[in-house]
Amino acid sequence: MKSEGFGGKVYQALDLFMKIAYLNLLWILFTVIGLVILGVFPASVALLSIIRKWLMKDTDIPIFKSFFFEFKKEFIRSNIFGFIFIFAAAILYTNFSYILHGSGPLQSILIIGLIINGFIFLITFIYFFPVYVHYKLKFREYFKHSFLMGLINIHHLLLICFLFFIIYHLFIYFPVYVGLFLPSMIGMTVMSITLISFNNFEKKKARLEKS
Repeated sequence: MKSEGFGGKVYQALDLFMKIAYLNLLWILFTVIGLVILGVFPASVALLSIIRKWLMKDTDIPIFKSFFFEFKKEFIRSNIFGFIFIFAAAILYTNFSYILHGSGPLQSILIIGLIINGFIFLITFIYFFPVYVHYKLKFREYFKHSFLMGLINIHHLLLICFLFFIIYHLFIYFPVYVGLFLPSMIGMTVMSITLISFNNFEKKKARLEKS
C-alpha cells in the first residue's frame, strides 16, 4: 500500500510537471502569435486563469482549449490594462530620469513623492492580474481593489518579492532550465500567494457580515 501511495505521488508530481511545462509552451506560443507586445498580457491572463483553477482543485480542465478561450476572450481588455501599466511605468521612469538631474531641497521632495508613487505602482501591478482573473469588477475597481488587497496583505507582497528574488537568481545560475518554466513559475508563485490573500479577505468579510 505504501509503495502504491508513493508511486501515485510520483505520478502526480510528474503529471503536474508536464502540465506546467505545457502551459509554459502555450504562453510562449500565444505571446509570439500576438507579436509579443500584444500577446504577453492576454497570454499571462490565460496562464493565471488556468493556474487559479488548478489551485482551486479544478485540475481536469482541457489546457489548450481553456488557454485559447481565455486568450481570445481577454485579448482586448487585458491589453488595455497592460498598456495602462506600461504608460504609468514610462511616466515614473521619465520623472526619475528628470529628477536625477535636479538639485536642492525640491529634488528631495520630488524623490520622496516618486518613491511613494512607485510603491503604489508596485503593489497595484503585482496584485492586479490575479485580482483580474479572480474577481468580476468594474473597470476602475480593479485598480483600487488590487492596491487595497496588496496593502492589507503587505506580508504576502513581501513574500512574493522575496520569491521573485530567488527565481531571479535561479534564472541567473540555471538560465536554460529555469527559462523553460519561468512564466509558469512566476504565475504559480503570484497566484498561490494572492489566493491566500483573497481567501482571508473573504473570510473576514463573511465574519463582518454575520456580526
